[in-house]
Amino acid sequence: MWIYTGKLTWAPLVIALLFVLYRKNWKEATLVVIALALTITLCDQFASTLCKPYFARFRPAQDPDFSPFVQIVNGYRGGRYGFISSHAANSFGAVVLLSLIFRNRVFTITAIVWAAVNCYSRIYLGVHYPGDILAGTIAGIAIAGLVYIMWKRVRQVLWRKHILPERQSPYRKDPAIAVATGVIGLSVVCISVYAFIAVCF
Repeated sequence: MWIYTGKLTWAPLVIALLFVLYRKNWKEATLVVIALALTITLCDQFASTLCKPYFARFRPAQDPDFSPFVQIVNGYRGGRYGFISSHAANSFGAVVLLSLIFRNRVFTITAIVWAAVNCYSRIYLGVHYPGDILAGTIAGIAIAGLVYIMWKRVRQVLWRKHILPERQSPYRKDPAIAVATGVIGLSVVCISVYAFIAVCF
């Protein structure tokens, strides 16, 4: 769980997605990257800048009354407040946006599993309650939906101005998405195997 929650778990996803996006059309890819960056930024700021200071709910590992019952891993307790989870908002925001753009069932299922494991790692490490994760997930999905609507409208304008060559997103039937799906799934399996070996030996 400590490995899952780290930023390096995003690396295979980012590398695979850049491969899928930029092999088609750099203008199309840049538009998707901007939409993705906007989604993650909005999710992170909504969770960390607005919700956490407003609700001021202690993380399990920071709660004076509850922390004695929490198992702390590597001394990590997170920030002071945990509602809502920015990990959950960011993960599901990115996954939902890309799933709406790619429209690939296997990618969607694989990416949701990756996001769910990433979120569960936060509960396991004692830095979030399930409610923090649930609220963060809902926020991420909502923000991704709004950004997707914006992405579609901007894309339509760019297509009408002949800046983008295709009316429909070229990623919907792109076989390269299978590569991204495989990389994401393989990263989850590799981390799981590594964790199992580390625990057993």
